Amino acid sequence: MDTAQLTDDPATAPAGPGEAIVRGRIDGPGGLPLPGATLTITDFGGQQLARAVTADDGTYRMVMHAGGSFLLICAADRHQPAAAVINVAAGEIRRVLSLAGAGQITGRVTDRAGRGLPGATLTLTDPRGEVVATTTAGADGRYQLPGLDGPEYTLTATAAHARPASRAVSPNEPGPVDLALAVGGTLTGNVRAAGSGHPIPEASVVAVDRTGRVAGAATTDQQGRYELRDLPPGVYTVAASGHAPVATRVELTGDHADHDITLGTPAAAAALY
Repeated sequence: MDTAQLTDDPATAPAGPGEAIVRGRIDGPGGLPLPGATLTITDFGGQQLARAVTADDGTYRMVMHAGGSFLLICAADRHQPAAAVINVAAGEIRRVLSLAGAGQITGRVTDRAGRGLPGATLTLTDPRGEVVATTTAGADGRYQLPGLDGPEYTLTATAAHARPASRAVSPNEPGPVDLALAVGGTLTGNVRAAGSGHPIPEASVVAVDRTGRVAGAATTDQQGRYELRDLPPGVYTVAASGHAPVATRVELTGDHADHDITLGTPAAAAALY
């Protein structure tokens, strides 16, 4: 036996004899009306008694032919569902429900060669600059930021020895949001004395880029070894001092290059690939 009648008519017609009208509005994030949301009224045994879809202004209207306590369930695409208990009697009852967003942003963080960067940190901020979510990329550089209800955010990815990258994103945009980070290269080598070939500890090593800016500096360890990290690809002048200073030209084109320096001899040029 039918106990409910579905109507998509948003008019405010009064309830007829023995009828009860359940009407109201469904709001989305920010209190904006949510069209296209689906509402279902069931009894506590799970039997469906009525169903409706919200209009363009977020309103709905259902006519019930039986009274009692029922469940009002609402769901919408890209939103988290909501439910409420309603007590239906003759006349009209009104219920307004608000659905939180269920949008998400997924993608992958890689270096410029397309290799995943596990452990990269993803930070999501809203237009006010407030941090709304953070996560860490998995073993293959993939990440997921679920439960989002705003229309637009700024996504920033950071990783060790890499330049941060940011872009504007929306949970509603199709496809993954991938970010490629410029990972700095590492220049290592040994500083030795020209006459004996012995390593020189505590020698100063400096890398200067083409603009004259110091891009990195280090001091050799007890074995005369140095390490300059986070260097963007480019051509550098590497200078070492401990005895008479020596400067050499080094081109860094990959993630790592090795370049030994001999103090006490004229400058030499080297190109590393």
